[in-house]
This record gives sequence, C-alpha cells and structure tokens, in this order.
Amino acid sequence: MSKSQVPPEVKAYIDEYKMEDVIKDAVNTILSQKPADPYTTFSQYFGKLSTPVIELEDISGLEMLNNELKTSIQLIFTVQFKNQKLQYKSPLQFSQSYPEQEIFYDDEQKNMKQAIQEIEKVSHQLKGMKSKEQKEVDEILLKYLSEHPNRINVIQQISFSLLPLHAHFMNQRLTQLLRQQFNTQEIKTPKLFVNLLQGSKVVASKCKIYKFLLICEGEGALQKIQNVVNNVKKTIISGKKGEAGLQFYQDGTFICPGDTIPDNLKIIEQAIEAAQLKDHVQLGLVWLAELFYVPEEKKYDLDNPKKLLDADQLIDYYFKLCQEKPIIVYLEDPIHHTDIVGWTKITNKFKDSKVKLGSRRLYSNIDKAKKHCEILSQQTNPELSEQQITQMNNERIHLDYMYKPLYEYNTFTELYNHLSYLISKKSSLQIIIGDSLVDTEDSYFVDVAFSLPNSNINIGPPLKYEKIIKYNKFLKLCHESD
Repeated sequence: MSKSQVPPEVKAYIDEYKMEDVIKDAVNTILSQKPADPYTTFSQYFGKLSTPVIELEDISGLEMLNNELKTSIQLIFTVQFKNQKLQYKSPLQFSQSYPEQEIFYDDEQKNMKQAIQEIEKVSHQLKGMKSKEQKEVDEILLKYLSEHPNRINVIQQISFSLLPLHAHFMNQRLTQLLRQQFNTQEIKTPKLFVNLLQGSKVVASKCKIYKFLLICEGEGALQKIQNVVNNVKKTIISGKKGEAGLQFYQDGTFICPGDTIPDNLKIIEQAIEAAQLKDHVQLGLVWLAELFYVPEEKKYDLDNPKKLLDADQLIDYYFKLCQEKPIIVYLEDPIHHTDIVGWTKITNKFKDSKVKLGSRRLYSNIDKAKKHCEILSQQTNPELSEQQITQMNNERIHLDYMYKPLYEYNTFTELYNHLSYLISKKSSLQIIIGDSLVDTEDSYFVDVAFSLPNSNINIGPPLKYEKIIKYNKFLKLCHESD
C-alpha cells in the first residue's frame, strides 16, 4: 500500500507516535550492531519505549489516629509493577473537611473497622485496574458511594491516592503529573492566605468576622508571615489574661482576643507595623455571611439583632471599612450565597476597587459554576423563554476568587472536572486551595496549588507541627519552581 492509499486516521496514528522514525532507528541499531539474535534485540529496543503499567492488586486499610487523636484510615496498596508485587503506603490520610460530610463509623467509640472491611470489598472491584485509569476507578467508587451515602471515608482516599501512587513508582514529581493533567503551561508561586484570627459564633466569639487572613506573596513570604504571627502572639500574651488569653481553633488559628472588629484589626495592624511589613503583608476578611444572615427577614445581624442591616446597608459598611483600612484587599463570602441581589450589588460597588471578592459557596461545584460563568441564549437554550434567559443571565455573579478545600471533592475526577471547567471558562479567576478541617500531615493540597494557573494556598499559621510539614512542602516546591 502506497502512502497515498493509507487512510487518514491510520496516517494520523502513525504520525502521532512517530512510528516511521522509531522503526528506522530500530533497524539502523540492528544493522550497526549485527547481533546474533536480532529479534531479541528488537524486542529489547521496543520494550524500552513502552510505558510500564501499574496494576492494582489489593487495597487494605489501617486504622490509626490522626493528630487530633481521632480515628482515621491509612491505605496500603499492593500493585503489580514490572513483574513484581510491591506495596505503597499512601501518605494521604482521610480527613473530614466540612461538618456536613458523613463518615462511616461502626460504633459509639468511633472505630473504623467496618469501614476498613468495606475498603477491602471495594478493593475486589478495582483489582486489575491500572493506576492511570482514574476516571474509571472513580466511577466505581462513586457507584459505591451512591449505594452507601455515609461512607465517604471508604472511597475518597482511594481516589486521591492514585496519582501519588503513580508518581511514586514512575519516579516522577507529583506536581509534574498534576500539571500534565491540568495542561498548565505557566507556573507561578501561589500566594499564601494564612488564617490568623478565628471569630464568629463558631468559637463563641463576639467578633462577627469568621477569619482574619494574612496575605503575602513573593520571596520570603513565609518568614514575613511568621514575624507577624509571632507579634500577634506576643500582643495576646501581654494582655490582661496573659498566657490564658492564648486560645486556638483546631487548625492552630488564634481565637479572636478582641470582642469587636476594630479591636482585632488594631492588633493585626500593630503586629504588621512592628514587623515593618506594612508594604508586604495585606489582610483578607472571611465573613461567612450565613453565620449572621436572618433568612426570615432577608437581612443581616452584624452588630445588633434589633437593628438588622439590609444588603445595601451591609455593603456600605464593607465599603467604608475598606476605605478606612487600605490594608484590607480581600472579602470572602460577605453576602449570603442565596442573596443574589445582594451579590449583584456588592460586585457593582467594588468593581473599580482594589478589594477583591471571593466565595466558598457560589462556584462550589460544576453546576453552580456553569450558572455563573455561562451566558445563555435562545440559540443554545431553546427550551427557555427570553424572559427566563434574561433573568438567569442577570443572576450571574462575577468573582475574583473561589475558595475550595481540597477534600470537599469526593473524587479526584470531580476535582479535575470542576477546576478544569473554571480554568477554561474564567481564566482570570484566582483559585484558593484550602487545607482540610482536621489536621493531618498530608500536604497533597500544596502540590495541587502548585499545579494550577492563578492558584493560592489557604492554611493555618506556622505554629503546629503538622502545619510546619506543609510549609516545608511549600518551600520545597518554591525552590523546584525556581
């Protein structure tokens, strides 16, 4: 068959894998060496070109304690690789990332023996699958989860362990594999969004702000953050309560020492000035407005339950606060996620401001992201009336940032589909990848942040041992990126 007779799809396949060049090179190698057994040499030559396959043989779970002395699970994978049976202990440890997430315990003592038995059952369904078959593995895991809704700890860690497992046996960097997945061309060092003070009724604080964040980027960002954190710690200890005033949230964040927003802002500003970092460290405020939203009134209880604020009054308060405190450059969830009119108003109010707006709720999954990122038309949505299309387009909210804790995703495929969609549809969006709620030594979220364009890292202050491990991963990846 001449070249002109080769079907286009066959020619494309030959070109994709450069088969003509490879075969020519193989023949030239044989002719130059003239081995006694040319076919064995051929086999060895082509064997070097093939990618070794990692095949799942077995997955078992080991019950262990996390850093908060709560029962957790570590996975042990047995795989077939290069004609050997090998084991891989996953560095990922199951971690509940948000309170609504249901975990499978088997008794009042919160043991996970039954969960481990379920992992072994799931393991049988995955036997023989390849480490690169992420999508297919996740489909099996999600089918299991749909049949057993409260067993997230049985499937989540299996899914997120596949890429680290593959990187381990292929002797590749995890970030390299992740960048290939997301097709990331340009690599930037993520900004740090560090939890400093924890307020709100979650910790019985009178201060309505959920979290005060330190924001820093560039060379020496971690050292600058550390200096400010140390100064805040000194200020709290020097107060009336002394060491007793030093209280921490579960991620190591200081619980607000002041009762009011101005009191806590003053402590932070003084700490930044004392470190001589006024031009290097900025401030973000996580409001989590659902904590002070009154749905019956569709108003907000910011200071006084007898003087509720409507969206306009609340937005005016935010705008004035940011004008008075130019150190504030970021507001997260300042409006309740169901208050679309309020969100429309605040995005219009701040559109020319240096203060950026973000949310954990509005773009939290791919369906919500599509609602706010896609412009509808009657051509693409003939089933909708013109009035419906106009209304839905008017409800699109533009965000500068989306915050997402990594393990709010059930599987890696869910994470990939969501983030890939946002990257393709909204290239200007900054994504903040968050650490898990329960502390472990797992630093996988740092690898993910270093693998995305326009990414940032949210983490607790560098005070606890588990956080130091994650900051060390951050420093290591900074060095590798350089």
